[in-house]
Amino acid sequence: MNLETIQVLNQGKVSTIMLNRPDMLNAVNEQLVWDLQKATENVMNDDSVKVVILTGAGRGFSAGADLSERKASWSGSKDALIRGYKPSFENIINMPKPVIASVPGPAAGIGAALAMSCDLRVMSEDSYLLSVFSNIALVPDGGLSWFLPKFMGYAKAYEHAIEAKKILASDCLKYGIANKVVPSDQLEQITLDWANQLAKRSSQSLNHTKRLMRESLAMSYWDTFSNEAEIQNELTVSDQNREAVKAFLEKREPNFD
Repeated sequence: MNLETIQVLNQGKVSTIMLNRPDMLNAVNEQLVWDLQKATENVMNDDSVKVVILTGAGRGFSAGADLSERKASWSGSKDALIRGYKPSFENIINMPKPVIASVPGPAAGIGAALAMSCDLRVMSEDSYLLSVFSNIALVPDGGLSWFLPKFMGYAKAYEHAIEAKKILASDCLKYGIANKVVPSDQLEQITLDWANQLAKRSSQSLNHTKRLMRESLAMSYWDTFSNEAEIQNELTVSDQNREAVKAFLEKREPNFD
């Protein structure tokens, strides 16, 4: 896939989508918005890809929207968010495979929202999230007003948003935003190793668990209970379930290929 602002690298069953404007700390211009739509759609529809990594080239994940851009087609911020950004967020959240954000350095503004839209996050020790919007008299967007309170609670999320305070990697780990915090020089390899481990697991278990847990955030306990029952009823007669049970009894690793 040849994209102007994004590099896509496929390694076995893992696909890495890299925001590739390192000279701008991967600030998001309009071209990157369109490229990200294409990249996320392609990996979502590629059945050979079991796990996706989203990261940034160079010293940062993303500095947020490129405020230096002067020629864009948006008719306003709502148009940019709905027509531009939303399809990529939908692809990340709805694709039936786990997406891991690998976060080097800053993830600010819409960059922080992109990182938080992923299912899992590995952050370097010097990285941080930043809802920078109040510095330019705006409100959080890209769903940050939803993501941050879910993890941090309302009061701390509001404090960090209105004061534009960095959420350091160590605090992200404390709040459950980060799954792992690792040395900067090991970020890429540790993320890839984790992705490869997940790619060996049952794809139907990964995919349905993602869907169930995503949907549970807006559902009642009993609705989730019922959905689990329906899905479990299907999976317990599946080839992958039979293979997993057989492997357990034979004391070997299952083969889901």
